[in-house]
Amino acid sequence: MAGQGGWIMLEVWGRRNIIRFGAGRLVTQPLQADDDTALDVPVSELRRARLATTDDGRIAVLLFFRSPEFVVNGVATEHHPVPLFLEPEVREQAAELVRAVERELLDAQRFSPSRPDFTPPPLEPSPHGPMRRDVTWAAQRMRSTAHTLREITAVQTIARPDEYVLELAQAGYAGMPGLIAITTVRLLFVSAATVHELPVAALDRAEVVDPPAPGVVATLRVRAHSTVLEFIDWVPMDFARFAEALRLACEVQHVDGSVVAARPSSADLFAEWQLLVEHRRLGMVEDEPFQRQAAGILLATTS
Repeated sequence: MAGQGGWIMLEVWGRRNIIRFGAGRLVTQPLQADDDTALDVPVSELRRARLATTDDGRIAVLLFFRSPEFVVNGVATEHHPVPLFLEPEVREQAAELVRAVERELLDAQRFSPSRPDFTPPPLEPSPHGPMRRDVTWAAQRMRSTAHTLREITAVQTIARPDEYVLELAQAGYAGMPGLIAITTVRLLFVSAATVHELPVAALDRAEVVDPPAPGVVATLRVRAHSTVLEFIDWVPMDFARFAEALRLACEVQHVDGSVVAARPSSADLFAEWQLLVEHRRLGMVEDEPFQRQAAGILLATTS
């Protein structure tokens, strides 16, 4: 079906709902009063779409959202797929729609001509030892380096040849003072005792929680799927710049095509199921979100 401006609208009509895709948006329209999912979202909010088959022969379009905080029917998805159920006789139309969504997601991963040059610089000799220009430039943007010179020096050689160091910031984590670094590939926490790393592909977003009163620390909150990491410091100026660099790193990973999460293993899905059941037993999840998330986990095992 052609829409205004020449774009193509794809429609799949089921007995319970209609799914429409066109002009960069995915729209669902329930046809029955007791149906559960009504959406009108830009495709850019999606991480991927898949087609699955249920035990009773129905098919389901599985929508995986990029943010775990995306809300469907008043509940955050938390990386669980949102299933849209259809009858088996419309499988071909549903498959065509899913392929169109995936093509648009792939198109969005193409390089932008204005993309910054993130070619990793080589280590170069200096009077202070081997140094990289990206690390040096990031350190120059810090409000103060007096307490993190040892950690900055460590990052000079910790940084890999395949990554570009975007920003640095002084931060404490789990009671340890240190330095956080965001590269095009990893989030690093460097302290005197250890180095922790997390791939950018596992990150969702970062936010700065300003101090509620003078003399109280600011917090940089980094979300990685169901995990929340909190880094603290007395002045949030570097945190704001760091959070923006983390957002950019996630976008670069998305453009490169590596931000899409790997398909979960059976062990991952079983762990998700156990956690969901335990939350339900403790009264932390009510019936509707429990049923929706359980359906998503079970369908993911067959997708």
